[in-house]
Amino acid sequence: MKSKIGGSTYCKQKLESELQNLKTTGYDFAELDLGSPLEPNETFELELKRLKNIIPILVGHLPEIDFTKEELDKCKKFIKILSDQNINLFVIHLFSRNLATKDNFDLKIRALKELTDFAKSKDSVIVLENTEEDTEILKKVFDRIPEIKFCLDIGHANLFAKENRSLNLIDNFSKILKHLHAHDNVGGDAEKADLHLPIGAGNIKFTPIFDKLKEIDYSGNITLELHNPDKEDRKISLNQIRKLI
Repeated sequence: MKSKIGGSTYCKQKLESELQNLKTTGYDFAELDLGSPLEPNETFELELKRLKNIIPILVGHLPEIDFTKEELDKCKKFIKILSDQNINLFVIHLFSRNLATKDNFDLKIRALKELTDFAKSKDSVIVLENTEEDTEILKKVFDRIPEIKFCLDIGHANLFAKENRSLNLIDNFSKILKHLHAHDNVGGDAEKADLHLPIGAGNIKFTPIFDKLKEIDYSGNITLELHNPDKEDRKISLNQIRKLI
């Protein structure tokens, strides 16, 4: 595998300190967590221009939304600001806390298509990250929006299932697999089980998953998406993933 290994920033921490932390820990790139309190305004744009040379920023993780017009407009503003700085890959969820996918699928499809088309106009790509969805739901999304690509989240694949679903997801979506998120947990059937632990701190067996990625010759990048990490957590996780690739 020729993948670069990046780390996610945490939106509630100062962006400069997060980027510096990732750089000094040895990561190849940063993925920006664009959640609250960050806003796609002039202040954020100027800060991004000032800080972008600390470490390459290759990915923006759009905020979780309920697919309202206001939220879509906010995502578009983030896409414009980042794509103007040559950051051209954007992760998004189908899941939202207040809008069940089962009852609002068509609405979400229309919104995702709108965002995907907007990103394309900015020479950028939207990748859909698996959360709680089963394979059939994801297939319907990719069938309806061929331009959208797939982000495999190994940690999320360990939830709402008896065993990690990563191998199944790779089998089904290897041709559109564009990005990868890695973090650990101990399984579970609730959102609170989505712990985003350092690699090795949960029960996920990463070796067979990475063997499968090598088998399909995956060459996209990997973001270690740890919640509230300290520098040691980031270093340990980076070393673990380096051994696997």
